Amino acid sequence: MKLIKSLPDLLFRRTPGKANLLLWLIVLPMLCTAVYLVAVAKDRYVSQATVVVKRSSDIEGSGLNLGMLLGAANPVAREDAMYLKEYILSLDMLKRLDAQLKLRHEFGSAGFDLLHHLPADATQEAFLEYYRNRVEVGYDDKSSLLTIRTIGFTPVFALRFNKAVLAESERFINELSHGIAREQMRYAQSELDQSYARLNSARERLLAYQNKNGVLDPQAKAEAASKLIAEMEARLAQMEAEQRNLQTYLNTDAPQVQGISNGINALREQISAEKAKLTAPEGDKLNRKAAQFQELKAQAEFNADLYRLSLTAVEKIRIEAARKLKNLVVVVSPQLAEEAEYPRKFHILGTLLLCLFLLYGVTKLVIAIVEDHKD
Repeated sequence: MKLIKSLPDLLFRRTPGKANLLLWLIVLPMLCTAVYLVAVAKDRYVSQATVVVKRSSDIEGSGLNLGMLLGAANPVAREDAMYLKEYILSLDMLKRLDAQLKLRHEFGSAGFDLLHHLPADATQEAFLEYYRNRVEVGYDDKSSLLTIRTIGFTPVFALRFNKAVLAESERFINELSHGIAREQMRYAQSELDQSYARLNSARERLLAYQNKNGVLDPQAKAEAASKLIAEMEARLAQMEAEQRNLQTYLNTDAPQVQGISNGINALREQISAEKAKLTAPEGDKLNRKAAQFQELKAQAEFNADLYRLSLTAVEKIRIEAARKLKNLVVVVSPQLAEEAEYPRKFHILGTLLLCLFLLYGVTKLVIAIVEDHKD
């Protein structure tokens, strides 16, 4: 209890008076802050650009979308914008910009402003954190617009910084869409080349077969042979009918009967020979050649159909890829700043003064309460 009662005495024995309290809590902090803002703080300039990621298909007419009528963003446009935002704030972007603009050297030229100075030996993680504090990327859900703000110690560098970010963003968007299109086209072209190779192989086998057998189309030849046999059989039937007619009034050894009999025998031999060429239980006959030819021809036609389908697929993918190509459209181009946006001196001083007055009031209230309990 004695320790508790003696604590206010111990504390306020060293507490300055009201004038000293005002000096320590308000005047000195305000003075130090003002000196820092005027003499030490480095001016920081801002360059701002507004962009949007568009696809070729976005300009085509489409059906009514209830979500878009209610003000919601295009989900594809939002997805592209989020990809771009993540890339802008990524280490990959930082490395590319550092190679172009020497960001470490530029951000390390803050003079005595240690609050905004990048140490020369800053780690990669610290450098990335510093970079993210110098690049602001805002997204508008309704319009899918991205606002890119870059901060530099000079207006010229802030503008160069912003233009470099835009150039790398455009390269990223082009690579994102063109890369996918190239992969699709590479696969489709590979399938087309394979189908063309199979078609050529089938054609070569067909030609080799024709050259080997000395016939252009065994199927057509077999049909012609069948037609010829049918005609000879019809002629044979006619001659046999004439023979029977002659035998009704002539002897068997009559010259007319003998002549027509010889013709009938010769025709029968010819029909047998033609049938032997066309079909036989074994050997390389015309029907076998026709069947082999039909198989080779069917393979060639099938591969030709596959080749036509591959050509159609390539053209379809090319058109679809062109329809889905993305472009970075600069809605508002970055401009050269004429005034430093940071530090906001009057805003900082006003906010600090308000906070110090609150602290001063709370401190006085606490002192008054303690003094009342002390009395």
